[in-house]
Amino acid sequence: MIKTFTALAVIITLWGCSNDNKITIQNLAQETIYLNFRASLDSVFSGGTITLTEIPNGTYLYNTTYRLPFGATSSSSSGDAAGGQLTFDKKSTKILMLYSSTFMAGVYTLMVNITSSEPINSTSPTSIQ
Repeated sequence: MIKTFTALAVIITLWGCSNDNKITIQNLAQETIYLNFRASLDSVFSGGTITLTEIPNGTYLYNTTYRLPFGATSSSSSGDAAGGQLTFDKKSTKILMLYSSTFMAGVYTLMVNITSSEPINSTSPTSIQ
């Protein structure tokens, strides 16, 4: 009886600790982007999408670097495209990071639009709340 109760308590505890937090990164930019998030560097090729799962609740910083297209003489990033922070305080927060770019007169500009199933705390005008 005690073994059954202990096993049941462990299962309930582990089930209660799991979450479904995830980030989907979609790259509509002209070139590859590299997302540094939670000490992991993920590449997302132009036209590609990746999803990061099993993210514990908390606030995390991210940084984005990117490859320049041939012929670019300078580059810039707009809003939170170069980096920022993401907060997960529910068990099923879903975030979409949609990267895009412009390339005019030799200047390559990377942009990101971030949407979330929860409010995003950001000072950038590119983040939607």
